Amino acid sequence: MSGLPEPYAPAGIGYSYLDWFGAYQMATAMIAALHRKRTTGEGCWIDSSQVECGLYLTGTAVLDHSVNGRSWSRYGNRSPYLPAAPHGVYPAAGDDRWIAIAAFDQEQWLALTRVLRVPEWAADPKLITLEDRLAHQDHLDALLGAATAKWEPFQLMEELQAARVPAGVCQTAQDRYETDPQLAHLDWLVEVEQAEMGRWPVKEVPVRFSETPAYIGGRFDRSGPDYGQDNVHVYGELLGLSPDEIEDLSREGVI
Repeated sequence: MSGLPEPYAPAGIGYSYLDWFGAYQMATAMIAALHRKRTTGEGCWIDSSQVECGLYLTGTAVLDHSVNGRSWSRYGNRSPYLPAAPHGVYPAAGDDRWIAIAAFDQEQWLALTRVLRVPEWAADPKLITLEDRLAHQDHLDALLGAATAKWEPFQLMEELQAARVPAGVCQTAQDRYETDPQLAHLDWLVEVEQAEMGRWPVKEVPVRFSETPAYIGGRFDRSGPDYGQDNVHVYGELLGLSPDEIEDLSREGVI
C-alpha cells in the first residue's frame, strides 16, 4: 500500500510497523483489562494478533473494496483527497537530501515561485491555476525537482515556511539528533548506559505524567540489558533462588 504508483514496486515503510503497533495494541488491551478487573472484579483473556491489528489499520481500503469493489492503488507522495499541486518530496543539494513541499492554494503557489526565484512559472499555461497544476503534475514535479536540487534543504525549508508555504526537510537520524530544535525542546533523546556500548542516546518516553516521572532508563538507570544480564536479579531477588541454585541452572543451560 506504500510507495509510488505503478509501475514502481511497493516501497514498504522502512521498518516493521506491526511490531510497534502490536505492542501498543497489547498495552492498551492490558490497561482495559486492569480497568475491568478494578471495576467488576473479573479478569480478561487477551488474544491480540499482529495481523489483525494491521487489518483494522487498513480499514478504509478493506471497506472500499468490500462495498465498492475498488482495489487500493498507490498514489505516492501526492495528496489523494485535499487538492494540492505541487505535493511531493523533491531533491535538495547534498548527498541523498530531500524536502517535502506542498501548495494547496494560489497564494502558496505564488509564494513558492517567489522563493525559488522562478516567476515565469506563474505564466506557464500548464501551471496557472490549481486545476492546471493538478492536470500536469508530472511536468510540475520535473520543474520543481530541478529547482530545489540547487538549494541547501534547511535554508529552503526556512524560506518557504517564512513565506507560509508548507515545507519540511526529510531529516536523517543525525538531523533529528543534532539539529532539530523542536525535538531538542521536547527532550526526546536521553543518554543511558549500556553494558557493551557505553552511554548511548535512546528515545525518551514520549508522554509526561503529572505524578509519576517518566524515564526510559527505568529503575536501573540504563539502556536495554544484554542477554541474561539480569539473571541474578530476577532469579535471586525476585524469585528467591540461592546463588548455588542459580549457578546450577546456568551450568545446566536452563538459564
